[in-house]
Amino acid sequence: MKLIKREYIAMSIIVMAILGLFIAFWFLIMPDAQIVEAATTQSPPVTTTATTTPPGSTSSTALKSVTTATASNTTAPAVTTPTASTTTATPVAKATTTTTTATITTTGNTTIPKVELSVSGLTGADAIVTDMQGNPVKPSDDLYTWLDFKINYNWSIPDGVQINSGDTVPFELPSGLAPPSDLTFPIFDSNNVKIGTATIKAGQSTGTITFNDALEHTSKNRHGTLQFIAKGTNTGSGNEGNNWMFNKNGWIAAYGLEGAPNELTWNIAFNPNSNTLTNVVITDTLGPNQEYIPGSLTAIAGHFENGNFVSDGYYLSPTVTTDGNKVIITFPDKITTSVDIFYRTKVTANPDGTNTWTNHATMGSSEGDYEVDSSTSWGGSGTGNGDQKTGSITLTKTDDVTGKALAGAVYELKDSTGKVITADATTDETGKLVISDLPYGTYTLTEVKAPDGYTLNPNPIEFTIPDNKVLDITAEQKDTAEKGAVILKKLDALTNATIAGATFNLLDKDGNIIKEGLVTDGSGQISVSDLTPGEYQFVETSPATGYIPDDTPILFTVLPNQTTPVELEKLNNELHSDSDTGSVVLTKFDATLKNTLPGAIYNLLDSQGNVLYENLTTDKNGQITVPQLVAGDYSFVEVAAPEGYEVNPDPIKFTVTKDMESKVQATDKQKPTEPGVTEPPTNPGPPTEPGKPKPPVNPGPPTEPGKPEPPVNPGPPTEPGKPEPPVNPGPTEPGKPKPLLLIPDLLNQANQNLLSQTLVQLNQVNQVQILALA
Repeated sequence: MKLIKREYIAMSIIVMAILGLFIAFWFLIMPDAQIVEAATTQSPPVTTTATTTPPGSTSSTALKSVTTATASNTTAPAVTTPTASTTTATPVAKATTTTTTATITTTGNTTIPKVELSVSGLTGADAIVTDMQGNPVKPSDDLYTWLDFKINYNWSIPDGVQINSGDTVPFELPSGLAPPSDLTFPIFDSNNVKIGTATIKAGQSTGTITFNDALEHTSKNRHGTLQFIAKGTNTGSGNEGNNWMFNKNGWIAAYGLEGAPNELTWNIAFNPNSNTLTNVVITDTLGPNQEYIPGSLTAIAGHFENGNFVSDGYYLSPTVTTDGNKVIITFPDKITTSVDIFYRTKVTANPDGTNTWTNHATMGSSEGDYEVDSSTSWGGSGTGNGDQKTGSITLTKTDDVTGKALAGAVYELKDSTGKVITADATTDETGKLVISDLPYGTYTLTEVKAPDGYTLNPNPIEFTIPDNKVLDITAEQKDTAEKGAVILKKLDALTNATIAGATFNLLDKDGNIIKEGLVTDGSGQISVSDLTPGEYQFVETSPATGYIPDDTPILFTVLPNQTTPVELEKLNNELHSDSDTGSVVLTKFDATLKNTLPGAIYNLLDSQGNVLYENLTTDKNGQITVPQLVAGDYSFVEVAAPEGYEVNPDPIKFTVTKDMESKVQATDKQKPTEPGVTEPPTNPGPPTEPGKPKPPVNPGPPTEPGKPEPPVNPGPPTEPGKPEPPVNPGPTEPGKPKPLLLIPDLLNQANQNLLSQTLVQLNQVNQVQILALA
């Protein structure tokens, strides 16, 4: 008995559970006794087809009716939509959660509060409203709940306003429009980089754009667009008539995890006047990206009261088949009521833009054929751009050894995505290149062509703008010169034979040792490679055995791009015993042979013209002494004269004799000075006429004439002093001064003048004596 009772109780529970599930299912899918208001609009005159703007419910989307009725004026059909108590009738809002609480982003030790930015172009008055075909809509137009509208904005943020991640701007819908469901969509810049997100809740009149950090580094020209789908808020007057036969509507039924629609509900209504119809077949052709959900179709019998569909409490059982993208609904029985049909389709939506799904339905019956198009839309999109704050990079290219600025280095600049910004930035004569107007970001500068004579630097230079708030970045990179080589050959000065065993150091031009202890090999050579372009010198530190030491530097230069080694020769004299050698002393004089001249530079050559010694310089006594010269013929050749003197190009040949010291002299002439302008002499005037001499006192009768006494001997003429040169003797030829007389000439002239005066005096005495005799 107890067992039976337990079984009875268990069975009762199962039955009650099944009944509960059935009742729940019944309430979910049965739109019994639901009333939906319908709006009435006048359709335009038609001939074979008529297009009307049909009524719908507050939760329905746009509806467009096309019938084959011949009436020129019809009343829009009433299309009903289940109320919120029925899952098949009420669009399901996507599951999203938003917050209005401001957030704080911490950058380093700085906190940046999020703010609502000033913006223009996003008020209801700024909005441009069109229907889904792009036709303008005026505020006075009827904005019904079953119609879709596209709202467009052009927005801008003032120059100089800082935009940080999390900052917001509001946007406002025009009066009479509202989104049918929660809507969230991204906003992209012209490079398809997301700069923010637009969000608006179902039924709300305002929404918000929230920016990320993409525009943080912009400072001007921040502007963009915003567009999304909304529906009208006008539910109609409730006075719609029933002068229609076939109509259709649709709306979003469900959303996926990402907030985009994934199911639509389509609603077809026909026979609003409850006529008797037979052979009713409805074919609904689905548009792209739709798939019929099997078993989702219901057909409700009812009637219209005051333009509203009222269920009669039972369902019809049409046959539903599919053929590709066609859904075929066949009613085998006679239809005597109004009918409301609902079914669902799976859809794929683009969450980053607007979406429109369309269907085309036809109905054949005993009363004629009808057709209607319907669509529903969802989504939004936006754009935004701005001119970024910019910086620059200045690169200096130098030689890694000398620090010399290098021109002609070519660089390629790429951004963080690998995009080439410039491919041929080139250093100038100062070794610099400057690239400006670089937006904030990370870049890579890579040398693609080295300066002539240098190897390519393979190390990229990575930099970021800004770098610790610095916008103008500086960088330096060094290049290594391509290597050169040198060969030094040591030869005997007399025989030209190679000399092994001489030791040298290699120095740079400043005397710094590059390599030391280099020894000439069996061929008398020293070879050095891997020399960067520059100036160098070899200096002998130890002569080969039997040769005279010579530390005279051997200078040479390695040039960029020099592919062959620099070749040098150095001549050395053998070291002989004193019995085999002599010496020479050169004394340098002024051309007057009175003054010795220091600072004259000579080379000493052998009889074959080979240079034995270079840059031998006269000392303070004007002398050069060269000891231990092998007996033979030599010559000195002047290569530089003392300051103020001219080089004497004539070789000074001499012979060295065993155990003897040869002495030679050399002279240099002073460089001529530039002749000045000679002043003309002062005019001495014409010479005076010599007066007649007074006759002497009569001496009385002459005595026997004898030899006249000679005049008192004036004595030998005194040595005349050096006469003062005339102010200007006057040119003998135009522009050519008369040469001055030399001292011997002056003395000769004085003697002639004295002799002339003596003869004049003697002549006067003789004349007096002759007169006396007469």
